[in-house]
Amino acid sequence: MSISDSQNKTAGELVDLVTSRVGSNGAVHPETAIASIARLAGSLLLRSFNLNIDSLEPGTVILSTEANEKGPQLIGIMSSMLQQFGLSMDKEKLGGEQSKLGTKPDFSTVQSLSLLQDDAIGIAKSNGLELKEAAQSAAMATAFFVKECANDIGVETGFNVAAYNFIDGCKTVPPAIGSTPKADNKKPWYKFW
Repeated sequence: MSISDSQNKTAGELVDLVTSRVGSNGAVHPETAIASIARLAGSLLLRSFNLNIDSLEPGTVILSTEANEKGPQLIGIMSSMLQQFGLSMDKEKLGGEQSKLGTKPDFSTVQSLSLLQDDAIGIAKSNGLELKEAAQSAAMATAFFVKECANDIGVETGFNVAAYNFIDGCKTVPPAIGSTPKADNKKPWYKFW
């Protein structure tokens, strides 16, 4: 698989998006950042399947052959990026058991998608990407977060969190696009400070 310049640019913009939305004062909780971007990658991939999910409640599990066949590609992209970064993993520490997933992310799947998806889709469109290509960019961004958080939680834990949440994103009905109110930096009329 070849990665386009637009996908590289999108990956960088997604890293910035996650850092600004999930972080606090420049600090990012590792498992929350990794889970959020991995869920986004999975969700973008899910949307590329053109399944009829509009009438389903956000957070509902949706099973599809496409997710089973194409979801593992996100893990493959992340794995390739981690190898390019020169990171190696202890296979004994890999797996989806709760003990290998680090601390619980601060947001649920629906909450993290609500924070990110509208702007992420906008970023993808502005860079001329289809949803599948955007999902691949998000998988690249996930690898970046795993690398950056490796000193804090270990590359294996980061990998496990990402793999679990790629699958979660591919199989969870996301909120409707445009259903999340945009962040407004204006003070409410009743705040005096």
